[in-house]
Amino acid sequence: RRLRKAPNQHFYDVISNGYGAMYPYSDRVKPADRWAIVAYIRALQASASASPSDVPPEKRSALR
Repeated sequence: RRLRKAPNQHFYDVISNGYGAMYPYSDRVKPADRWAIVAYIRALQASASASPSDVPPEKRSALR
């Protein structure tokens, strides 16, 4: 719950500077790629609580 409410900058900073046992990746991952990772984290968070009704009706047949 806490991380769902965290600002995007939090994830970017953790990727850049590390946190706890996580190694900093600022010298290995370009800034644009770090933002792409943040977007992926948000997509994973959203998908964890998604239901078929969240998918537009015209795309639901692809779920089967």
